[in-house]
Amino acid sequence: MDLRPLSLAELLDRAFTLYRRHFWMFVGIMAVPSVFALVLGLIPTWLQHMARTAAKNPDGTPGIENIVMMVALVSGMVVVMVGYLVVYMIALGATSFAVSELYLGRPVTVAEVYQKMRGRVWRLLLLMLLVMIRVVGVAVAGVALMSMTAALTSVVPPWLRIVVMVLVMAATGFLTLFMMLRYGVAVPALVLEGVTAREAIRRSIRLTEGNRFRVLLIGICATMISYAGIVLFQIPFTLASLYAGAETWGGFWLNIAGLVSGTVGNAFTGPIMIIGLALLYYDTRIRHEALDLDLMIDALDRTEPARA
Repeated sequence: MDLRPLSLAELLDRAFTLYRRHFWMFVGIMAVPSVFALVLGLIPTWLQHMARTAAKNPDGTPGIENIVMMVALVSGMVVVMVGYLVVYMIALGATSFAVSELYLGRPVTVAEVYQKMRGRVWRLLLLMLLVMIRVVGVAVAGVALMSMTAALTSVVPPWLRIVVMVLVMAATGFLTLFMMLRYGVAVPALVLEGVTAREAIRRSIRLTEGNRFRVLLIGICATMISYAGIVLFQIPFTLASLYAGAETWGGFWLNIAGLVSGTVGNAFTGPIMIIGLALLYYDTRIRHEALDLDLMIDALDRTEPARA
């Protein structure tokens, strides 16, 4: 593909073209975290089924065996959730690397891109932690301010308290979204430039300056596609489960089938956002740092010895 500044429409078109041409490779990359996501969905479903059908003691309380099993399942869900976050972050890095290689005309496989993440795993996890601390910190501060405002019942009029709470809620939502947009290309920056997690955050902030609306639109487009996948793959089974009765065995297995089908749909739609963000990373570097010229010079330097 030609390396040049792209409009938003061209960027999205190129993202979908890349995704369509290498569909099974991107699905293969996202299949790994999707397995963890499936387990996360199955555990609460099984817990709900156990709660409905659990054998009870004569006084109406759940049997000790069921309580122990429920505690074990909840503990397992916490472990699987941590594993999912770790694997999902690695999958984002692997997808970014795959986009880079394909974008520059170098074909790769699922095994190769995951192998390339070996020396980047800890940096990816640190990046996830730093971003979560920043974003969740803003959200927690907003909730704390709303709680303080709600506590001022006897000091300010009710209408003023409501106005302040709405303003704080809006400001919290805006700041949280703004910070997420600033970190939109942090994963591609870390994987493709080999920088540290903090440097990747700084690079993302600098590269997305003036391009955060494009990050937002890519996110909205990918989210709509993800929800469309849920509606197509999972909702029919969920509705059938409700019709059959969630407490019945038929309803239970329909719900399980919906979770499996939804996981497949998520593996299909999940790569689109990171593909778009990886391409946006290249686009911002071409616009601000003349990356296209650097790559062309590098390609010429490699071909000169071969001609000689």
